Amino acid sequence: MTRSPPPALHSGRPDGRTRLREATRADHERLHRQPAFAALADATLDLPAYRALLARLYGFHATLERLLGERIDADRADWADLRAPRAIWLWRDLRDLDVSEDELARLPLAEPGQLPDLVDEGRLVGCLYVRAGSTLGGRLMAKGLDPLLGPGGENGRRFLSGCGGADAQWRQCCAAIERATDAGRWDAMREGAAVTFTALESWMNGGA
Repeated sequence: MTRSPPPALHSGRPDGRTRLREATRADHERLHRQPAFAALADATLDLPAYRALLARLYGFHATLERLLGERIDADRADWADLRAPRAIWLWRDLRDLDVSEDELARLPLAEPGQLPDLVDEGRLVGCLYVRAGSTLGGRLMAKGLDPLLGPGGENGRRFLSGCGGADAQWRQCCAAIERATDAGRWDAMREGAAVTFTALESWMNGGA
């Protein structure tokens, strides 16, 4: 019995998601070398450093969510999961780690000008690719937190563990990538992903 080729190869070229992953591989790998993320991947963060990492991520995602909320059409069912909040899970992680609500209220937040300009749907989808993909990649890092937080459980690692429907969000993002590719928005989508990776790296490095 002859096996059918993977769906990505039926048309003779990779699907949009595969193309986007390859096109932004260097940006993705550079972000993984960012010191805080590298230490997280190596399971060498102590608790204060882990809190600082989560706080910085919160500052980025809280502002990004507000911008996405302004750009994602609330009436489109095919975008519903992409509107799901992610910053709330960082907030809950920080509360799990004994960060007070007063301290949370004082955390620095990214300014809109520090985030990608989502001027069209292609760039928007590229940005969503980075956001949705980060929650999936975080699961491996979450397992590396066992020495710090204890084995199992979600407390302190809800964001990295993908709480709040990360799988559904990723599926909807992949569908959006294919639609954007078919609609001729490839260049804008690739640019949106690249500038989002760069914006996140700059923010994590203390960019102001």
